[in-house]
Amino acid sequence: MKLITESGPLLEAQACIQNSPWASLDTEADSLHHYIEKLCLMQVSIPGEDYVIDPLGALDLGPLVRILEKKELLLHGADFDLRILKRFYQFSPPSVFDTMIAAQLLGYEKQGFADLAEKHCGVKLSKKAQRADWSERPLSQELLTYAANDTHYLRLIADKIKEELAAAGRLEWHRQFCERMTQSALAEKEAKSVAGLEWQIKGAKDLNPKALTILRELWNWREEEARRRDRPTFKILHSDTLVQIAEWSSNQALTDVAELPKAPRNIKRDYRDVLNQTLAKARTLAPTEYTAKKPEHGKRRWTNKAETLLKALKEEREKLAKELKVQPSLLATNYVLEEFSSGVPAGKQEMARADLLMPWQVEVIGESFLKILHPKVSG
Repeated sequence: MKLITESGPLLEAQACIQNSPWASLDTEADSLHHYIEKLCLMQVSIPGEDYVIDPLGALDLGPLVRILEKKELLLHGADFDLRILKRFYQFSPPSVFDTMIAAQLLGYEKQGFADLAEKHCGVKLSKKAQRADWSERPLSQELLTYAANDTHYLRLIADKIKEELAAAGRLEWHRQFCERMTQSALAEKEAKSVAGLEWQIKGAKDLNPKALTILRELWNWREEEARRRDRPTFKILHSDTLVQIAEWSSNQALTDVAELPKAPRNIKRDYRDVLNQTLAKARTLAPTEYTAKKPEHGKRRWTNKAETLLKALKEEREKLAKELKVQPSLLATNYVLEEFSSGVPAGKQEMARADLLMPWQVEVIGESFLKILHPKVSG
């Protein structure tokens, strides 16, 4: 394993990676420990060498990223790595080979990287560093070894798992799945912050305007506190706790968060006064200043027929998934089933509309689903 912290060794590594037909890739970040996430390590393995590269030094990783984009890339659980590399370096490979997706398509019960390394390489890898703060310097030898192992075994795992995919007739499934995942991970999504809606977290849509206003104030306080202390927001207060406080306090004449049912200890110990001040500020607002509920566009109006179809499709999906020994959601998500139930597709071509399904999914579930959706035609 080579730890790279200077530009000279980085240039040498780039030359070797440039000449390799493939590369295994992984990254480590510090979102579990800091407010603003940083890319802390990039691990790259090629035949005969493992590189652990330190982006926190004064290194220009742009040329390396451009080289990697053109390689056959092996990753495990690639979604996060693709997103963070896109954010910092505009990383945009056409596709990757993801061993986690392969494990899912083969119906593995254990799909973690350490599980695959033990199954296919006969090694037991430590999991102790999974929650490490990768921004700390210097990194211990234990952490560096852990990081290098994340790419060292990927080639062997990928080769063996590819053989299993071929034997099961699922190589094309995997190719399509990896391509779809890569496109999704790299897609530019409109940030909620553009519209000032970043505070509308899970659970917000069920709150009334008064509670929504309180939630907005609580969210703003948490952001400032997390930024000030350089901690991730969930280590200040969890989002579901913010929603709980907002809903509860909106029904109280005078509010002391210490009286919140099952209040977390840090509310009473650390944040009681500042939260009470935040709630008091929100209560001074007139109803005309309350936050309006976000309109729910395209909300389905369910008919009895649609409900019946949805139930039948779920049962058929469960049956097919059991036969194929995969998780039902791999064949079609609940969202797709709801779309089909409320807007019945006429045939396989329409099933693939708007990229709801990949071609392999249409082939696997298409016929049996159409028999449910069009019983008179199929009968």
